[in-house]
Amino acid sequence: MDTALRTPSTSIERVETAHKLLTIKEAAAEMRICLSHAYELAHEYLNSGGTSGLPVLRFGTCMRVPRWALDVLITTGRVVRLADAAVATDGLHRAS
Repeated sequence: MDTALRTPSTSIERVETAHKLLTIKEAAAEMRICLSHAYELAHEYLNSGGTSGLPVLRFGTCMRVPRWALDVLITTGRVVRLADAAVATDGLHRAS
């Protein structure tokens, strides 16, 4: 078997594929679109209530793309709405 034809797997590739949450830059690279367009799609998702765009979770000013939601978008073209479930707020308190 000719080993020159095989693509070597690097440790960086293995680490990146293990992440469950991707940065916008990483998601853009997987979708093969420019970074500015990925940010536009992320903002579209947030502004549309999750009906269109790139599915993202917001942590303060930080946005992350769940890998599984990106996989669904890439393979089916469907935009996953990440916050469909109602969350009970009784008994929840904000940190002071």
